[in-house]
Amino acid sequence: MAVALLAVLVLAGVGGWRFAWQPLQAQLADHAQRLAMQGQRLDALEVWEGTASEDLAAFESRLRALSQRVDQLGPERLAAWSLAEADHLLRSAARAAAFDYDPVRAGLALQLASATLAPVAGSGGVRRAIDRARAALEEVRVPDVGALGGELAQAGQTLRSAGLREPGVASMPAASPGWRGTVQQVWQQLSEVIVVQRTGAPVQPLLRPQEAEYLRQQLALKLTAAELALQRRDSDAFRRDMADLQDWAKAYLDTSTPQTAAALATLTRLAGVDLRPALPELSGLAGQLDALRRNNVADRAP
Repeated sequence: MAVALLAVLVLAGVGGWRFAWQPLQAQLADHAQRLAMQGQRLDALEVWEGTASEDLAAFESRLRALSQRVDQLGPERLAAWSLAEADHLLRSAARAAAFDYDPVRAGLALQLASATLAPVAGSGGVRRAIDRARAALEEVRVPDVGALGGELAQAGQTLRSAGLREPGVASMPAASPGWRGTVQQVWQQLSEVIVVQRTGAPVQPLLRPQEAEYLRQQLALKLTAAELALQRRDSDAFRRDMADLQDWAKAYLDTSTPQTAAALATLTRLAGVDLRPALPELSGLAGQLDALRRNNVADRAP
């Protein structure tokens, strides 16, 4: 009997030990796996640092070579190169502003053009004109298309989840806040309870599934068209798409909820944003640079 009891106690101890050891063993295995992953990440980081160091060394070598080539140029050749480079940069700035509508890239090109003309004698007037144009370019507040797209996407998500209004049911506006809204809701509920009349007309059927799906697809297409106009910064098309989307939502969606009303208010606000405000005219800088080039050539003439 004692031997049996001892065996039971031994087995119970072994079972308890296994019960306590197995979770710890699993934690140790997970910890070892995490250490292995950290080691792999450190190895990848060391490889990236080595590649970045090589790229930086190559860039510094090219920069030293370019500096040596510039130092080897005489004053006349350096002035000619500076004028040609400034002309290219001014053309790039004008193209970025007029055709690409990229004021950031245009401003960077103007900054480089002004710095490039520094070695050219008599270029102070042109450089000041370039700096004034760059300052005027930076003062233009260009709307952030990414942020506006986020607001449009959020409003579109609300409209997608809004309920469809059944045929023959008038759209009820959202209740006003405060006690006025409470009174409005009470009167609306009383009118629905008390007013009962027989018109003799058959009850209009609910929307069929294919009709509801068609309306949802129309909403998705209108939202996509508005997003494309926003990305193109086409203010006229975007304004038309916003008006079309609001008219469609008011006609087919249940606009009685505050969320849907807020989404429609967002569409109204976005429609009033000028996506492409006018940028400063940069074409006159090329004429000033041409005048500087002619004066420079005349000064070098014997």
